[in-house]
Amino acid sequence: MSMDTKQDVTVATCAGFCPGVKRAIEKVLELEAAGKTPIYTLGPLIHNKQATDMLSEKHITAIDSPQEARDKSGVLVIRAHGITPQFQREIEDYGMEVVDATCPLVKHAQNIIDKFAKQGYHTVIVGDGDHAEVIGLMGYTQGHGTVVSGPEEATRLPHFQKVNVVSQTTQKESVFYATAEEVKKHADLCQVSNTICQPTKERQKETIECARNADLVIVVGGKHSANTARLAVLCRELGSAVQHVETETELAKTQILQAKRIFITAGASTPEWVIDRVAQHVRALRTETTSEGIK
Repeated sequence: MSMDTKQDVTVATCAGFCPGVKRAIEKVLELEAAGKTPIYTLGPLIHNKQATDMLSEKHITAIDSPQEARDKSGVLVIRAHGITPQFQREIEDYGMEVVDATCPLVKHAQNIIDKFAKQGYHTVIVGDGDHAEVIGLMGYTQGHGTVVSGPEEATRLPHFQKVNVVSQTTQKESVFYATAEEVKKHADLCQVSNTICQPTKERQKETIECARNADLVIVVGGKHSANTARLAVLCRELGSAVQHVETETELAKTQILQAKRIFITAGASTPEWVIDRVAQHVRALRTETTSEGIK
């Protein structure tokens, strides 16, 4: 953790790209460097506009289906979120080169769902039903899967003989466990598989510890990034004042100058250079007001 005591601005150690996203980005950049172009990603590789703009400059384009690929000699990349096994078969049969950049921790969740689904377990996924990762996970449930966002929704579940409760990898841990407890009431046999990934657990733990001691938390990341939005909610629940910004241009100056202690964190899809720019901007604003003659 980097701490500037004079200004009391802390930047989270766990901020920025998680290993799965980093791996996916590195894979496409390696392909581009090797001259394997054009590169098509099935869905946006990352929920961050700044990173997406950087990729499109390198002719790395997001498409929804292989049919949209203009150049069949290009490469299709499965992003970190993963896809359904049916979609995977479809793209592999399409005849283009396929590179699988599914995060290994998402792959682990897919394998757990697959294993229990084949044993006749109904799958309950705790997460966001519209999220790309969850759509992919649902494909492994053998057609017997339900998505719930939390314990509230789980109260409306029917009764199951055997159920396997899993989590979207970026889910909040307390929500997952509270939901699992509710699901248990709806099943004769309940298997609980905590598939929240380690980087998410570490990010949430650090955020909880540091946000409690800060007057202002700045969460950096895409407005469409589920895990970034979840971090902002987590901080608000702790009673912290929160600014969720995509870039330094959105920072609210007055609040930054009034806060004694500021904690800066970011989602798993936020590039380091974006976090650095926000941190530099915050420190510059606070230096301007405390140092005579520095403008």
